Amino acid sequence: MVGKKLIICEGGDDVGLLNRFLEKLGYHKNDYEIMSMGGKSFLLDRNDTKYTVKCQQIETGQYGKVLFVVDADYSKNDAIAGGHVNTEAKVIELIEQLEIKEVADYFISCDPEDKNGNLEHLLLSSVEQDKRSCIESFIDCIQGMNAESNKKIVYAAYQTIFKESPYNFDHPNFYELKQKIAWLFS
Repeated sequence: MVGKKLIICEGGDDVGLLNRFLEKLGYHKNDYEIMSMGGKSFLLDRNDTKYTVKCQQIETGQYGKVLFVVDADYSKNDAIAGGHVNTEAKVIELIEQLEIKEVADYFISCDPEDKNGNLEHLLLSSVEQDKRSCIESFIDCIQGMNAESNKKIVYAAYQTIFKESPYNFDHPNFYELKQKIAWLFS
């Protein structure tokens, strides 16, 4: 497929993490675009105006392939679009509604063991056990303190606590995402 590669994700933190991941894999920013939709509900809304423009650009060949990167989140918090199974069904439905099935694929980010969470939980799953235990204990400790978001806490903990990033993009838990990105650039 000719054209730039397009990755559609939920938010700005995802954009930063995906840019770092793609850079680690050797891809150059001029070959792709990452578009933040401003949240999962916007990403799953086929009527969002961003999709009108992007679908036209796909039709004219400005974009060759599209990869949706969406957090699984938790079904207990959202019975319609939360959890791996519900998220997958909603993303497939979106791709069909946008009529881009031939050029689109998706990756649902979560902890690979329990299939819950988000991109930060995937990152946490790649951290050495002793460091992961430290971060998980911290999250458990502040759980009842009206903390804004587990996602923000996990991401901030990486940046604040450790001199060097403890997550490991070479970890087997990133294999599926690597495969999806290889498809995107094929």
